[in-house]
Amino acid sequence: MTASHIRAETLGKRSSLSKDVVDSASGLVGEKILELDAYKNSKIVGSYFGVRGEIDPSSLNSIPGPKHAFPVMNSDGTLRFLIPNGPLVTGNFGIPEPSDGEEVNPRDLDLVLVPLVAVDLNGNRIGHGAGFYDKTFSFLKLETGPQLIGLAHEFQILPSIAPEPWDVPLNLLITENAVYRLGMNHPTVSMGED
Repeated sequence: MTASHIRAETLGKRSSLSKDVVDSASGLVGEKILELDAYKNSKIVGSYFGVRGEIDPSSLNSIPGPKHAFPVMNSDGTLRFLIPNGPLVTGNFGIPEPSDGEEVNPRDLDLVLVPLVAVDLNGNRIGHGAGFYDKTFSFLKLETGPQLIGLAHEFQILPSIAPEPWDVPLNLLITENAVYRLGMNHPTVSMGED
């Protein structure tokens, strides 16, 4: 199945989720994020505002801990991250984003919470097709930097996704059921364990 077919099928399923289901799954994912040492030890986290059935980590911004910087889309297809200072505006694709704030270089983020459409347990991700995260974090192919943590509903995990040469793999995946250390093909915390 092509990426566009996977995208259409998965987005259809995700957009049909009720607000209660999304809120519940987002809460469970948020609890797992708060338990991560990488999160606890972070100073600045790249986050996002979930839309159209995405896992939404934005409520973590109101909990004491690291500062959260949110993406703003640039015309060159990359993202810049701002720690909000003031009201949000509706950006491209109907996604809330800061209109003003402290800009943080992507290299200076400690970890990044990444939205996705589909993912496999090798860290390969299908996004919405514009490549914003792959372009922004392409430097990770040559140097160290923030951990990329994908957030998804369990049904968004596929057996295998063929990566493109420009794709930047995820380090971890968190769903409502488990935390997956990618590339190892098994959860680090299995379903039902605390």
